[in-house]
Amino acid sequence: MNRDELRAALGATFTKASQHISAFLKTKAMDTAFQHDELRSLMAFHPGRKVQNFLHFCKRSVPPYYRPCLTVSMADRSSQVVSWTKCLQRLYEIENPERAKKLRVVQAFRDAICDSPAMLEAREKYDVGRCEGCEKRVKLHIDHDEKPFAQLLDEFLALKDLQMLKVTINFQTRPYSLLSRRLASEWVKYHDENATLVGLCKSCNSSKGSSGYRYKSG
Repeated sequence: MNRDELRAALGATFTKASQHISAFLKTKAMDTAFQHDELRSLMAFHPGRKVQNFLHFCKRSVPPYYRPCLTVSMADRSSQVVSWTKCLQRLYEIENPERAKKLRVVQAFRDAICDSPAMLEAREKYDVGRCEGCEKRVKLHIDHDEKPFAQLLDEFLALKDLQMLKVTINFQTRPYSLLSRRLASEWVKYHDENATLVGLCKSCNSSKGSSGYRYKSG
């Protein structure tokens, strides 16, 4: 499909298209291969790298957070994660390069503390327990209490006199890793010394978000 045909199939706006694809993906089981003509056409709009000549799609849990991600599988049995949201942004021409860079940098900082001593200790402590929000006893997600992650990161960048958009990242190890090992090490130390971690159920974790805190610009 060309751009106009794909827009007509997915919806008149980015929001409608996003809802359309999200609803479809919810019908697919994890680790089960499937085909989809609209998604295959959408891959032509993937930013940064070409996604072509692949065999099928699949939903998989991908580290470091093991959340469901859309992957494409190749003839050599390798697979790669793809972002259908970013494809939609290009399709509907709503890309914001500065915002995209900022999101990648934030993700790099999140990945850096994923396996920090404090996070590992919190995961072991709150693997299954009583949610700090609703008190349900379920498998818990680790959340930042008192100061949200965004505020901790802003304060760390201010301490280092760094602007978020000036932080260098790479894709050589895992997506959006920090290029400077020293910066990553300093961030992990700062995070673990200043973060208060609690266990929340999925619903409470999602509704809490960053408690209204917004990243500083730049």
